[in-house]
Amino acid sequence: MLLQKILTGSFLICTGFLLVSCYKDYQPELFNGEWLSDSLVTKDNDHWREFLHFENGHAARTTYWGKKYLLNKNLQLKGLEMYDRDKALFQIKVLDSNKIIVEGKDYYGSFFRNDFQLDDMKKEVSKAEETEKQRKKLLGEWKTVDFKTIPLSDSPENKIMAGYLQDEEIINIRLKEISSLNFNYNTFSIHNAAKTSVFEYSAKPNKITFNSGDAIYSFKYYFQKERLMIEYQKTMGFLHIITFKKPN
Repeated sequence: MLLQKILTGSFLICTGFLLVSCYKDYQPELFNGEWLSDSLVTKDNDHWREFLHFENGHAARTTYWGKKYLLNKNLQLKGLEMYDRDKALFQIKVLDSNKIIVEGKDYYGSFFRNDFQLDDMKKEVSKAEETEKQRKKLLGEWKTVDFKTIPLSDSPENKIMAGYLQDEEIINIRLKEISSLNFNYNTFSIHNAAKTSVFEYSAKPNKITFNSGDAIYSFKYYFQKERLMIEYQKTMGFLHIITFKKPN
């Protein structure tokens, strides 16, 4: 039994050395996929988590929580270093097949492999670029100019029900009483006559997600000419649409 444990332990140690050796020999495909930070220190300190995307010797950095969502787009892997053109920005230390340390000037990140990656690197970069573009339009104050609740089917019963649902709320705020929204890079505020409520948010090209306590909320957004359109669904089969415009 003791001999078996010793042999098993020796095998695991040798396997670990071989794995790290593979990384030192630089096989870019070993990094392929998405890596998520679990510890992060940056100079700007405006976001608490990052994603690293690797694809056959290329890399990109994104986040959902900073002033910029696309942090680096066209990084090149050379050995265990990431280059932006001819400049080495980051060094990689491989801990095991699912854990790496990334270091650079005023930068430290501990990353683990994300086995539930939704999109490839190109799609993630495109999504980050589009989100930045949309968020620039979002920034600032928006005044409410219209509110309506519409049924998603034409039955007479649903048309009547839509009238009652105009009193629905989001985070204890009646939707029809929202007077304005104000977006900053990381937070947005909902205003009505009684109070102002502030929330941290993350964005996608057509969706805002935010927390209040343990609950997670989201609504869709898009732009129609110079107006911001918000769509929020609380009761299945009915849609609240709030229209906003920039104050003069």
